[in-house]
Formats: sequence, C-alpha cells, structure tokens
Amino acid sequence: MMDRRNKVAAIWIGLQLAFFVVWTRLEAGRQAEGVGKSVLVRCVPVDPRDLLRGQFIQLSYEFSNSNFQDDKIDAVQGDTVWVVLVPDGEFHSPRRLLLSRPSSLATGEVALRGRYDRFGRILYGIERFFVAEGRETPPARDLTVRLRIGDDGRARIETVYVRGLAWR
Repeated sequence: MMDRRNKVAAIWIGLQLAFFVVWTRLEAGRQAEGVGKSVLVRCVPVDPRDLLRGQFIQLSYEFSNSNFQDDKIDAVQGDTVWVVLVPDGEFHSPRRLLLSRPSSLATGEVALRGRYDRFGRILYGIERFFVAEGRETPPARDLTVRLRIGDDGRARIETVYVRGLAWR
C-alpha cells in the first residue's frame, strides 16, 4: 500500500505529465503546416555570433523598432504591441504599430504580436535561428525569412533564405 507521501507524489507527477501532454498538443496544432498565414519579410543586419550561446543567427526585422511609423505610441517595457504587416511586392512590410489588437485587417494584411523590451525594441520570439554546429553563418544582409503567423498573432520562423534560396 502506498502511504500518503507516495500518493501525493504520484498525483503530482501525473498532473505534470498531463500538463505537458496538453501543452504539446496545443503547440503542435498551433504550429501545424497550413495553420495561420505565411509571409516573407526582410531582415536587417545584426551581429550574428555569440560564443556563449552556441551558433545561431541573430535576426532583426524592419518592424523590430517603431521607427517605421511617424506616429509614436506610448508603450513601456513589457507592453504587448501589434504590428500590421501589408503586402509589398513579394514581401510583407510594416504599416502600423498599435497598442491593441487590430479589430479588422484588409486582404493580405496580418497582425503580428510583440513585446516592448527595456531598450525600446519590439521582440517577437523570432530573433534567433539556431545553426547546425560547424555550419558557416551567412551575412545578415543576404537573409530573408518566411514567417508563419498564427491567428493569435504569434510568429514562428518557417524558412530562412540566403539570396533567395532556402537555407538549411
């Protein structure tokens, strides 16, 4: 027979397992192929190497700061902000920066959710792309990125392109 301590431990482990199973299913559904909108965006150069964190590309985008729009918003560190991206040829470019989710979007527009950091940048969780160890890192000026943006405004990197060719 299990004593009280073992029962509590078994219940606690069961709850943790259940949480991770549910969370994994939700994330898999959110990131499934065909869910959300796929958009191609331009990158801007950033120092691509950090010896302490492994080999990755540090990515920045045209919409990583609010300089793309003349009207300033009153956002402070930690605020959630929304950037509306509009079709611009084969790419999507930033048009508006808002403090609340846009109520409607025109055809082809997508809303991307980000968070203001303490330096006034907007972070989306798509600023790093990890590279296989020993692989040469291409210059940031040669990169474009295809993002998959879900209905909730969160983005993930779908493909990184170097001079227009998919890079793996």
